[in-house]
This record gives sequence, C-alpha cells and structure tokens, in this order.
Amino acid sequence: MNRVRALNAKDTLRQKLASIQNASTNLGGGMIQMMLILREENEAKAEARRADEEQRRRDELAAREERCKSEKKEAEERRLQESLAREEHVCRDMEDARARTQELAMIFGALTMEP
Repeated sequence: MNRVRALNAKDTLRQKLASIQNASTNLGGGMIQMMLILREENEAKAEARRADEEQRRRDELAAREERCKSEKKEAEERRLQESLAREEHVCRDMEDARARTQELAMIFGALTMEP
C-alpha cells in the first residue's frame, strides 16, 4: 500500500517535472525548479524503499514468530508422546512383575507341597 502511494507520488512528480520543463523552456530558464523537482522525486523513491524495507522486516518477523510457534507446538507434542510411551512402559513393567510374582508363588507353592 505504501509502495503504491509512493509510485503515485512519483508519477505526480514526473508530471510536475514535465510541466515545469515545458514552462522553463518557454521562459528560458527554471533550472532551480527542475532541481527541486528532481530532489522531491529522489525523496519519494527513498520513501518507497524505506516502506519496502519496513514491510520486508515485518514479514520476516511474522515468519520467525510463526516458526517459533510451530517449533513449540512440535516440542510439546513430542513431550506428550514421550510421556505416553513412558507411562505405557511402566504399565507393561508392572504387569510383567505381577506375572513373575504369580509364577514364583506357584513354583514356591509346588515346591512346598508335601507329596
């Protein structure tokens, strides 16, 4: 939007320059006016460049923030998956321990039985 404004201002300044050049040709001078117009045109170009640079910075910042959010979300998802895996592992270990305990109890019971 700023760039469009700057381009419109540039076109307006070019039109002014053309009319001043015509007038200076008719009047036989006007070099100072032409220099002023060129100066204004250069200022308009500089403003357009600054606006473009500012827009680029804003876009880069938004992209950086989006990447950061995405990385945080992925890290949180990884932590959740790791937590679920640990919990599942603990449950399996407990079931295995319970089964071994029952097996040992049965073996112990069989060994202590009198024939």
